[in-house]
Amino acid sequence: MQMVHGNEKIGEPKSLKKVDFAKLVGVSPGRVSHMIRDGLPVEPDGRIDVARGKLWIQANVDPKRSAAQSAQGEMPFAAAPDASAERMRLLREQADYAALKNAEKRRELVPSSEVERVWESEWRQLRSAVLAAPSRLRQLLPHLSAADVSEIDAELRRILEEFGNGQ
Repeated sequence: MQMVHGNEKIGEPKSLKKVDFAKLVGVSPGRVSHMIRDGLPVEPDGRIDVARGKLWIQANVDPKRSAAQSAQGEMPFAAAPDASAERMRLLREQADYAALKNAEKRRELVPSSEVERVWESEWRQLRSAVLAAPSRLRQLLPHLSAADVSEIDAELRRILEEFGNGQ
């Protein structure tokens, strides 16, 4: 049984060769070379300090990428998502979901289909009122000629066509 002290396990070597470090974290030696190129700290003798290396991987390696490159298809030790962070993410998602459901129940959010249905109804009423305006104007203003009323009607229809595509 290994005991954990800080970031190091008792009995785990303090530093390892690249090949051994690769086995420890579950990646290929070539992947370790890429990580070194990307900034994985290396000792002057070319060895990798295990604790610093694991911390660097946790901070800099995408767990999805690391899992895809793992020979066993398992997520390397140091790239595995932190369980508490994953739990917090899940709790936030659940809280967001509950908040959305509550907002729907309070009618603070409505389905887009309902909004669309209401706006279509409002648009039809407005269109009908605008199209009826020339004949109402003719009754209210008897001095308008038939040509005047026809021009008003044409202009209102042009406006409706421009803003509503003739609906």
